[in-house]
Amino acid sequence: MPNKRKRKLAAILFADIVGYTSLMQSDEAHTFQIIKRYQAILDSAAQSFNGQVLKTYGDGSLMTFPNSLDAVKAAKQIQEEAKKDVTVPLRIGIHVGEFILEKGDIYGNNVNLASRIESLGITGAILFSKDIFQKIKDHPEFKVQSVGSFDFKNVKEPMEVFALANEGFPVPKREEMNGKLKNSKDKAPAYWQIPAMAILLLTIAFFFWKNNKNTSHLNTINPSIAVLPFEDRSPDKNQEYFGDGISEEILNTLSNLKELKVAGRTSSFSFKGKEATIAEIGMALKVNHILEGSVKKQGDKIRITAQLIDVENGFNIWSEKYDRDFDDIFAIQDELAKSIGEALLDELAPEQIIKLKNDVPLNSKAYELFLNGKYIHWNVFRGTKDLETFQESESLFKQAIQLDSTYGLAFAGLADLYDTHMANLRSEKDSIEYKKYETLSQQASDIAFQLNPELSYINTVRGYVQRARGDIFAAFTSFVKGCQLSPNNPDALYGLAYFYNRELGLQYDALHIIERLKKIDPLYKPGLTESIMCNINTGDVEQAIMEGQKLLEYDPDYLVAMRHIFMNYFYANRKEEARKILEKIIQLDSIQDRRTKLWVGLLQDDKQYICLLYTSDAADE
Repeated sequence: MPNKRKRKLAAILFADIVGYTSLMQSDEAHTFQIIKRYQAILDSAAQSFNGQVLKTYGDGSLMTFPNSLDAVKAAKQIQEEAKKDVTVPLRIGIHVGEFILEKGDIYGNNVNLASRIESLGITGAILFSKDIFQKIKDHPEFKVQSVGSFDFKNVKEPMEVFALANEGFPVPKREEMNGKLKNSKDKAPAYWQIPAMAILLLTIAFFFWKNNKNTSHLNTINPSIAVLPFEDRSPDKNQEYFGDGISEEILNTLSNLKELKVAGRTSSFSFKGKEATIAEIGMALKVNHILEGSVKKQGDKIRITAQLIDVENGFNIWSEKYDRDFDDIFAIQDELAKSIGEALLDELAPEQIIKLKNDVPLNSKAYELFLNGKYIHWNVFRGTKDLETFQESESLFKQAIQLDSTYGLAFAGLADLYDTHMANLRSEKDSIEYKKYETLSQQASDIAFQLNPELSYINTVRGYVQRARGDIFAAFTSFVKGCQLSPNNPDALYGLAYFYNRELGLQYDALHIIERLKKIDPLYKPGLTESIMCNINTGDVEQAIMEGQKLLEYDPDYLVAMRHIFMNYFYANRKEEARKILEKIIQLDSIQDRRTKLWVGLLQDDKQYICLLYTSDAADE
């Protein structure tokens, strides 16, 4: 395959809305107007000065221009337009140099430098590097002022930064500039400090060598993290869904970062309520960092504690306690995700940190209802198929939508719930009830996509809904986009693997995706089950049996795995083993549906029941 990585030379412009989180807290509706206005201003500037908006992350954007002069002209126009009509509080940073463009993502030291220069700015300011200054200094239309040299993080030498000083453009004072700079502890020590520091460092190094010489040294590899479910410390112990939901939303947000391996929800949550050490969890999930915490909610007040732990030595990298009004929950989540991103990626891929944004509803109560509805759907209804829990989950999603009709995730949650219900009704595809929920799931999915087409969950759910409707090409497109938006999301990867296996017949491609899924979430049951199905479809019966047995080691009463193992024992002519596992299925399966009766018959009259099997829904597990 051809290499799609391209190296380009251009002027790189970073723009950012100042105080975005505070704006969202004070007036969400007005902030959405600001964002809409902001995007229109950038698009206009790109068109006027031959530029391109390469990335937009809600409140931050990255643009490129063919030369420095066009970049500064564009920045000037952007700031001038930002002061009109709906005011947009922007700061802008510009640098010029080579960067790498690969599959829509932009990388390189020069990208990082532009981001660091932008971080020094204040509202209305335009800052740029000396390289930009050299290109525009002979143009009298620009008044320029140096604001000093700065020690940026991960930059060896101090860099001089300049500001556009035309009338109406503020030049920040040195004391106002608190961006991505080296800490004072990062600066070189005075010569008299070196001997004492050397002795201290040698002592520390010896101590850790002596005490950790048999450790795995996880931190020498790329950063990875598992997010454990936050413990419910509410007085009534009735906020488990909320603690789980907070953890899952942080996990989903972090999954958007390509440079960070994030252990999947199923594997991380499998340690819930178990007495396992941080080292044991890290080893089981193959991660080098753990995030754990707790929630305590009383009325409109909430307390969230969180700590990020280095698995190798058990030390806290940081910990934080938030005592806020419940309406601040989104700001807390953003702060948590950014703190983790900065702690783990600031040196490796700092440009990715601006991706850490949540889908924020206008109403915090709508968010709580969404979390509760999803919790009941995924943790109760999926297992029991009980109509009462279906109706409870449906009611919670609908209440969330009533409070905020623009909340895309709530509509996606409703579509997801309806799709699960349709799967339970698959033997009644011609029934009025099936058709009803097929229509409802499509409507909810379409609205979710219209409201927020850039969320992985919304696209993945949309893929399942389109597949159920028979729109195969559209479903494939949605599954692929779900994976592109969140490459580390097990649900998105599973959706694509499922589609490759069931619809396209590309079992080996599906298995390749499943192997990646297993590395992220080794205990994710749907993925392990699909691995069994892929091996069945390739004719590797023994491998399918082995995969099923592994799954039963994790969950000895998992009926789906038992059913697959039964079929494989039968195909392998291992009738006695098939009979034993069928007896266990009958003990656990209280419903005794047509499928189970069919399998009993398989052991009695092979030819007759094999014909029935291939003309029934029983094989489509």
